Amino acid sequence: MDKSISIVNKGSLSFLGNAFKKAETDGRLSVVYLGGSITQGCNASTEDKRYVDLSFQWWKEKFPAADITMFNAGIGATTSQYGAARAEEHVLSRKPDVVFVEFSVNDDDTDFFKETYESLVRRLLAAESVKAVVLINNLFYDDGRNAQRVHNEIGLHYDLPIVSVKNYAWQLVQCGEIDPKVYTDDNLHPTDIGHKMIADLIKGLLEENYSAYKNGDVFGAKPALAEKITPCRYEDAVIYRNTNCTPILDGFSADTHKADRFCDPFKDGWTGSAKGSSVTFEAEGSILMLQWRRTVKQPAPIAYATIDGDIANRVKLDANFDETWGDLCCLTTLTESAAKGVKHTIRVEIAEEGSANDFMVISLIAADN
Repeated sequence: MDKSISIVNKGSLSFLGNAFKKAETDGRLSVVYLGGSITQGCNASTEDKRYVDLSFQWWKEKFPAADITMFNAGIGATTSQYGAARAEEHVLSRKPDVVFVEFSVNDDDTDFFKETYESLVRRLLAAESVKAVVLINNLFYDDGRNAQRVHNEIGLHYDLPIVSVKNYAWQLVQCGEIDPKVYTDDNLHPTDIGHKMIADLIKGLLEENYSAYKNGDVFGAKPALAEKITPCRYEDAVIYRNTNCTPILDGFSADTHKADRFCDPFKDGWTGSAKGSSVTFEAEGSILMLQWRRTVKQPAPIAYATIDGDIANRVKLDANFDETWGDLCCLTTLTESAAKGVKHTIRVEIAEEGSANDFMVISLIAADN
């Protein structure tokens, strides 16, 4: 099957064209990949077998004289909701020229994730250093589901380059040309062969754009940011951790351990164990979200989050996680309707102790300020 079927949109040549021009004329380029566990490299036998590393080689081969750097900002089990919040710290702080975005199997096909995805895309495109944002649609291999319908509506609106792994791989699976086990062991995370396939499709998109660029097709300045099609309330999201925030601690303490890997999200938060222990924040924003750990080590604590003392609408946070693959960095929306322009009090209090693990608050995230 023709792999070009994976190219949903080549995008405005002014995006990747300006990245190519910088690599040729300035001799340097910064590339960042942002996504979930597939971007992180789950199930690849070694780091150099990840689709990120394999597709990045295209840049090194195409511009051998240039100093081209890459950073992998993939964190497993995360969505574009968290991606929008961490874009500044994990991506834009590195002054990237090109950003690849992969959340189509972590987001759902809903209006909510359409908004968080557009919020992320706009935040990236608005950055001065960013020349191009490239969207990647992965899939579940058992039923083909992903969020590319809403994601690609956003991508096409901004005329971004889009590559759909689903458009290629799912047809091969459906017509019986390949056994999905060739590409994945668990119907989601790619094998080495699956990672190579994703990388090849990305390279195909890059090659199409590069050929147009070398053929002298017209391109100019980076396109102006189009009008938003969702409210984009997550575009200005701010993350509060113990590195930039000092909440009131009663029985909780700041977590100061150093994680071995960037992709470990369980760091820079606060932990507590005793019933009645609490951590209390103050923050502005109509949308208030809490990151916290659900754990396979059980029994685990149960806590409640309360905003401005409203006990009737407190949110239960049960840290007992019934999966077996590992702990989950859970992102829970506490409210989307808090008053703007005022500081709100967010209190997390342990209601039931768990003998197997502490309760961990990873961060508070506020948006729509």
